[in-house]
Amino acid sequence: MAAQIRTDGLVDAQRLRQALGLLREAGPAGITKLQLARKMGGVSLRTVDRAIKLLEEQGARLGKSRASRPAVIHFSLEKGPGWDEHLSSETRLALRLASLSLSHNGTQHWEGKLQALESLTSPRMSSKDRSVFGQLQKALRVQGGAADSVETPEVLEPILRSLEGPRELELEYHSAATKKGSALTVVPFALTHDLFSGGAFLLAWDPKHKLPLHLRLGCIQKAKALTRSGLIPDPLLMARATAFQIGGWTSTEEAFTVRARLEGAHWVQSLKEAPPALPDFACQVARNGESAELTFRANHGAGASRWLLQFGEAVEVLEPAWLRKEIAGRLSAAAAKYRGKK
Repeated sequence: MAAQIRTDGLVDAQRLRQALGLLREAGPAGITKLQLARKMGGVSLRTVDRAIKLLEEQGARLGKSRASRPAVIHFSLEKGPGWDEHLSSETRLALRLASLSLSHNGTQHWEGKLQALESLTSPRMSSKDRSVFGQLQKALRVQGGAADSVETPEVLEPILRSLEGPRELELEYHSAATKKGSALTVVPFALTHDLFSGGAFLLAWDPKHKLPLHLRLGCIQKAKALTRSGLIPDPLLMARATAFQIGGWTSTEEAFTVRARLEGAHWVQSLKEAPPALPDFACQVARNGESAELTFRANHGAGASRWLLQFGEAVEVLEPAWLRKEIAGRLSAAAAKYRGKK
C-alpha cells in the first residue's frame, strides 16, 4: 500500500508536491528557501520551512550546501519521501535504453510496450529528464542488429501466455527454406535474443518430432495459445539447448569445446576490451599481445563457424578436428571463387 502524504494547516498535499518537484528540478546545484518561496507563488518563508520539515519527517533526505555567501544555503534532493512515486533517474535511463536497443535487437512490439510504459512515467519526469532522453535518442546507435517484423500482439501475446503455463501453442511458421507456411504445435520454453544473427527467437519443444525448435519470431505468422497443458519431457535438454545456442543454431547434442588461435594485435585487443557473450568463452593472450587462444562451447557446428568465419585468415581452428576440416573446406571453396579473376 502506498504511503500517505502527511500535511498540516499551513502546507497541503498540493503544496508539498510542488516543493518536492522544485527541489528535484533544481538538481545537484540546489535551490534556496527564497527561490522556493517565489516559485511556490510567493508564499512565506515560514511555509517553505514547514514544507521542508514535513518532507524530511516523511523520509526525504535533503543535501545542504553553502554558496559564496555563507548565509545562503542551497537545498538539494538526495532522496524522496516515502510517498514519492517519482522514478529514479537510473530506472528511467534503463527504460529508455531498453526501448532504443529493442528497436534493433528484439521485436518492434516489445519496443512499443516499453514506449507505452515510458509514456506513463512521463508525467513524473522533470524537464531535465526529458532533455537527457532527447539527447539519448539522438546519440544512441545500434549496429549489427535487425528490427524484427513482429509488430502485433496477435502473435507475441499468445506466446507469452503459453510460457506462463506452460501451455501448448499452435502456430503458423514461414521458414526461410520454405515458401509455404507450416502448421506446428509446440510447447514454448524460452525467448532468446541472439545478436550474432540479429533478432528474437522462441525455443520450443516439438512433441511430434521429439526435438527442440529454435523459431525466429519474425517468421511466426499466427499464434494461438491452447488450453492443454504443455509437457516438456526433458527440461535439462531444453536448458542445454538454450545455453549453448549461437546465431540461432541449436541441437540436442552435448556441447563441444571449440579451441582456436587468433592472430593480430587489433583483434586480440578488441576481444580483451569487449569479450563476446559466447558460452564459457575464454581468451588466453600471448605475452607479446600479438595472438590469443580462444575457447568457447557450442552445440551446433553452424553457430560456431558463423562466429569464427568473421575473422577470415586471422583465425585457425585447432579443435575439434571435424570443425577444423569443415571450415578449411569452406575457406578453400571461397578462395576458389577469386582465382583467375581480376
